Order: sequence, then structure tokens, then C-alpha cells
Amino acid sequence: MEINKPMIKKMKDMIFQNLMESYLPFPLDTKLYSSWATDIPEGGETVFYTSYMYQISGILKRYESLFPKIYKLNIPRRLMTASKFLIKPNSDELERSFNILKSIKSMLLKNNLKFGYLYDKEPYSGALLLESGFLNEYKEYGKKLYNFFNENGIKRIITVDPHTTNALKRYKDFIDFDIDVINYLDLVNFKGTGNYVIHDSCLYSRSMDMYNSIRNKINGSGIKLNENYLITSKEMGSCCGGPLSLISNKDSEDISKSRAEKLLSVNENVLVMCPLCYQNLSPYINNIKDIAEVVS
Repeated sequence: MEINKPMIKKMKDMIFQNLMESYLPFPLDTKLYSSWATDIPEGGETVFYTSYMYQISGILKRYESLFPKIYKLNIPRRLMTASKFLIKPNSDELERSFNILKSIKSMLLKNNLKFGYLYDKEPYSGALLLESGFLNEYKEYGKKLYNFFNENGIKRIITVDPHTTNALKRYKDFIDFDIDVINYLDLVNFKGTGNYVIHDSCLYSRSMDMYNSIRNKINGSGIKLNENYLITSKEMGSCCGGPLSLISNKDSEDISKSRAEKLLSVNENVLVMCPLCYQNLSPYINNIKDIAEVVS
């Protein structure tokens, strides 16, 4: 696998500059992506934070495919602004993401939690910088993001996906980031039915040590889980392939397909907790659901 280092550098510079100017990694229609919420107070000390991950997960691969073209044709960054109107999820993708966020919101309210939402002012977490190894840029953006949260009086952030949760928690390793970050799965209890195999988020399972707590919560909900040590254990469970897609789309898809085949050997019904895992595995699995789609 050959890595195009000049292209990766240009991608890094473009993403970092966009984040420092607009809090977004690339142009996004933030009014559209925040339109799922109409009855949540704006702002406050505790906020429901999406980082747009569920909303844009269906278009990330399309953005990834643009970077080689941008590099090859030397397209100016300013011309990328039109992409927010040209690259959008289809209506089914968008409706699904909105329903997942509404489900998470309902579970939080059912557990007597109060929170606000930043609507179209919501900034991106910086996860892409961290996971691409751009640590200096990640640190610098973290300082800007921390100031944004402070200026808006935010003291607690409720996250809804593993990439955002990990990115915000890891800032503490680089800068003074004293804002409380907690994932919704640590806050809610829920009920559900059905028989599934879990595909674990690598970040939830390993980086945040949530493997057992997530299973305890799901098993207590009424959902039956099928396990196979070689496929679903914390030690042996494998990645969906998504993080590799910027470097090699073919290798990423090969890993996704292999992971899907292993999961299906345990159960035809697959449960995920990450919007990117869903996007990478869904082409190979007929019945794949986010946990927020099957519990309440």
C-alpha cells in the first residue's frame, strides 16, 4: 500500500484551515444538519452534542474521494465552498440520522436529563485530526474549541458517537480542557427486543473501556446478544475498516467485507453504535441497526 504523502499533507492543511476559520472540516449546510431538533433549548451549561457525525456519515466517503482530485487538479480551497450544496445525504440517509438523534434525545429526557443544543452554531470535534495523526493541529484546534465552549458557558457535553467522545476526552492529554464529557450510553437505561451480534466500536471497546458496560446495559434491556470469542470479544474483535479509507479505499473495503462476513457467521442481525461503522458495514449486511434504532 503506497501512501501519497503530498496529498495527505494538502488534505491536512485544508482541513485544519477550515476548522480554524469556521469550526468545520469542510463546508457543511449546518442549518440542514441541525434541523432535526426543534424543541430543545438553545445553549446552556449542558449541551447535546452531535459534531454532525450521524448527519454527515453518509457523505464522508464522497468527500474522501474528492481529495485526490483536489490534489491532482490543484483546486483552490475556496472553490470547495460550493460542495455543501452539491454533496448532501439522500433523503433516506438524512431521515435515518435524524431519527437516531431524536431517539437518543428521547432516552435522555426519559432519564430526567436536561440539556440544550447549539443548533447550526455547533462546532466539529476535531476527531479527523486526531485519528489521522495530525496531533499538532489537533492540539491547536482544541485550544480554539475549548475557548468556544467556555465563551458559550458550556460545562458539560453529552456526546452521541465514539469518535466525538474520544476526540473531546483526549484533549485533556494535550491542553487544559476541564469540560465534562460524557457519552449518552453512560447516562441512559433503555428497553429493547431482538437477537443480535454486536460489532463494537474500537474506540468504545478499547480506548474508553466501555466493552463490558455496554454489554451489561444491552443485556439488561431485553435484547439477546450472540457472542463468539474469536469474533466479538474485546481481545479479538476487529475494526470496520473505515479509518483506512483515506489512505486506501480498496484495503478499507476489503476489511469491511471480511468483518461483515465474520459477524454474519454469528447472527444475521448486527448491532452497531457508531455511524461510521454502519456506513462501512451496511453494504455487506442486510439487517444492520444502530442501537438507538432498536431501543427506547
